[in-house]
Amino acid sequence: MDESLDDVAINVRKARSSRWAGRRLANSDATWAYLEAGQRLVERELLGDVEADKLTFRPLATLTGHEIVEEALANGRRLARKPTRAMFRDRWPIFRDYMSDLVRFVLRGRNSLTNRVLDDGSRDRLRGTARFSAAVHEVAYHDMKLVHGDPAAIRFQYLMTGLADYDEGIREALARVYENSFAYWRSAYQTILDARAVSLRPGLTLDEFTMMLTSMAEGLGLRHIGAAGQKVIDHHRRRALLGKAVNLLIAGAIDPGDGRKVEDVVDELMAVEPPPQRSRTSKLAALRARAARRLGPR
Repeated sequence: MDESLDDVAINVRKARSSRWAGRRLANSDATWAYLEAGQRLVERELLGDVEADKLTFRPLATLTGHEIVEEALANGRRLARKPTRAMFRDRWPIFRDYMSDLVRFVLRGRNSLTNRVLDDGSRDRLRGTARFSAAVHEVAYHDMKLVHGDPAAIRFQYLMTGLADYDEGIREALARVYENSFAYWRSAYQTILDARAVSLRPGLTLDEFTMMLTSMAEGLGLRHIGAAGQKVIDHHRRRALLGKAVNLLIAGAIDPGDGRKVEDVVDELMAVEPPPQRSRTSKLAALRARAARRLGPR
């Protein structure tokens, strides 16, 4: 049974004054057919499966009202009424309204992928294993592999992100994707921190920590698409660069009990002159080493 399109075909619902009529139109077979047709056109173009005479310099040039109706006729679900341009315009009088509904439709699958990254076994290992860093590597590899197993959707998301400043509907649709991902991972991180009885360093909030981690994942995902020659994912070793990045961030973000801000730790680590206490310890160790060499073996 098809899922509801109530939260996807929002502009179709708005096309009717009655809430009941709007929901009925939004969830009709024809609405499904037009959105599925748009998704297929997106996948073909972004994955390079488009006839040469239809390619132009403009991304998604094949995504027009005419092409969508033709695609719905040729490859769509069987409908009681033949799809027409008039039926399309009845749902989306303005094409950009269709685009924002299509963004929600295509990227809804991205939300479901995000929600499958952590299974029960992964959650248990992150909460209790002594080899926490290995569990991070495992989850990071699974995350990158799973999310990027749908290359058309991820490319579409990045393309729409570039257009978000120019279209409020697209911006709102993308915001929902990010909100879902943020809420999912924030809850997961809170659970892990609580289970291990650790806390973040002073001055670092859980929201900031979550934003950093999810942004790293998205940035490395973009690099994976745009620079395929760079090893972002190593399938042979079942490792992703994301795992190393996450472990590095955790190493700096978790308070080991000294209550210091991360900036204070970095200032000490990168100091040109070592702090006095460390300097005295180093000198004492050097003196002992020289004395041992002078005395020789006994």
